[in-house]
Amino acid sequence: MLKLFVRGLAVTAIGATLALGVSQAQAAPTPVAGVIVGGPGETTFEFSNLTETFVTGVGDVLSGYGRVTQINGLNDPQFCVSTSCELTYRFDNFVVNTFVPDPAESATVFSGGNVRFFVDESPNANLATTTGFEDGTLWLSANGFETEETLGVNAGRTGSLFSTGTNFADSENIIGNGNGLLSITGGAAGSYFGIGNLITLSSSFQNAIESWALPLAGTAELQVIAQVPPTEVPEPATIALMGAGLLGLGVIGRSRRRT
Repeated sequence: MLKLFVRGLAVTAIGATLALGVSQAQAAPTPVAGVIVGGPGETTFEFSNLTETFVTGVGDVLSGYGRVTQINGLNDPQFCVSTSCELTYRFDNFVVNTFVPDPAESATVFSGGNVRFFVDESPNANLATTTGFEDGTLWLSANGFETEETLGVNAGRTGSLFSTGTNFADSENIIGNGNGLLSITGGAAGSYFGIGNLITLSSSFQNAIESWALPLAGTAELQVIAQVPPTEVPEPATIALMGAGLLGLGVIGRSRRRT
């Protein structure tokens, strides 16, 4: 199981690295609130590893944590303005509105949802224990953006996140991928990327390592284009002093299977 998980991450990372390398050729490194991203009008690619809960039916809530490992070809911590930082995120409140657990062709559609990115000058995030993901400064926040899927088994369904794969009713054998949209709502980098601007995301997931706190793990890639030229984006310490923050919503998760 561990080998399968590691191999899956490696294959996905290679594909993402190739895509990011192509985009980086045209990207102008721009420091925004402590993190180096693409310039105005250019696409910023963020590649990350994640862990998440397991949903079993309509009404369940998906939540989890992620850590960004690459931005436009710059590996962590190369994308830090300072010598060291980490960019992490917490996602929750993605509510299942459609659940089709057919082992051969599973599908799930989620509504709502929110994601909050944090930049931290003292890297300590741990995917296995889900600790250290929300102890930095709010860097970017976004809410799920509802659309109608046009392709695949979810065509005609409406939601903010669409997942397809196999064995969605089996946390040990589940394999899948997801795609969706997020609408930027705030954070230290919110004004640079544009409030209301859309972030596209894609992800893959499967059974996590046995000892991890949450049952699923995988990767995610996010893409966003800065719509407005930067004026003066404060650094995280300044934002913290200004009292920037976001009200966290409740989380519903499923406990990890006991070994």
